[in-house]
Amino acid sequence: MEWHTWQLVDSLYPTGGFAHSLGLESAVQEKIVTNTTNLRQFVVSALYQTGNLLLPFLCEAHADPSVENFARLDALVHAMTTNHVARRASIAQGTALLRVATQTYSHLPVLRAIKQTRPVGHHVVVLGTLCGALGLDSLASQRLLLFFTLRDILSAATRLNLVGPIESAKLQMQLAEVAETVLQTRKDRRVDDAYQSAPYLDLVQGRHDQLYTRIFNS
Repeated sequence: MEWHTWQLVDSLYPTGGFAHSLGLESAVQEKIVTNTTNLRQFVVSALYQTGNLLLPFLCEAHADPSVENFARLDALVHAMTTNHVARRASIAQGTALLRVATQTYSHLPVLRAIKQTRPVGHHVVVLGTLCGALGLDSLASQRLLLFFTLRDILSAATRLNLVGPIESAKLQMQLAEVAETVLQTRKDRRVDDAYQSAPYLDLVQGRHDQLYTRIFNS
């Protein structure tokens, strides 16, 4: 099963994750994030936001990778994603992952069945359902989601010239400990426990469409 994990984290797997900065580009232009210290704080807040809001959805999608459960969780995520930029990014990445996974893992009929329903397709629900259908370990799947948050923000920071590639790699290694703490304290929770913990991230990300120039989709 580990080979499936390596494929999902492969930067060549075409899901569009690197087209998004998770609000960092807006935070940089608004002078909220200006240095490594600010960046570290931003990433930590984003990791806790992922753990508090999204991990429960991934956990429940993983536990029951069915068409019916997918539809239920997809609708809930859509309702709880409060800013249009984050919602659009989640749908773009989710539908891309579903499209690619349907072809990559053609032996999984549930993916084709979900695609035929023309879902909204939020990323966390697609990822959780895919990991569950592949038989990946639940804890490893939850760790995967936190890794995506950490990796994508630091990748965006590098392309925004906020940090260099070596500094980015160093930060990723240091902040992996924070991600693991988030995992161990927020793992295996139900959707009833999901909540927003960093409202300012929503406000900053919602400003993205008003930026005069931008290189990321969100």
